Amino acid sequence: MAETDLKKLIRDMFPSQQYGKYWFCTVPEQNMMGLAGYLQYIVCIFREREGLSVVFMDEAKDEIMQYSEKGVQGPFALISLDVNSDLYAVGFLAEITAALAKEKIPANAISAYFHDHVLVPYEKKDAAMACLNKLRNK
Repeated sequence: MAETDLKKLIRDMFPSQQYGKYWFCTVPEQNMMGLAGYLQYIVCIFREREGLSVVFMDEAKDEIMQYSEKGVQGPFALISLDVNSDLYAVGFLAEITAALAKEKIPANAISAYFHDHVLVPYEKKDAAMACLNKLRNK
């Protein structure tokens, strides 16, 4: 069952770094069909009025980059916060991002149905994991 209690969410989360490097780009919506051949490497797509924001794995960087007009940003590490957080939970990501900000670690949060995830600069992945585990064990 999904959890809404902030203290339980923090205590029960198990941050896990996903394998590999991840990249971020924006793709004009008219280029969306070009991404179809790379769906196995795409972590998420979010439609904004300026275009599609795409997070994807390193394996498809060169291919997906050709569809982006602004290039790519990264690399990032993807950390999954393995706790079943309810979509109505209040303050969970605020606690996560505040802890990372205190350590001067940039973070881009992604909420999905079952879990929340954080993209951090790849070179700061170990510091981010240490920070999140420290928060968890507080």
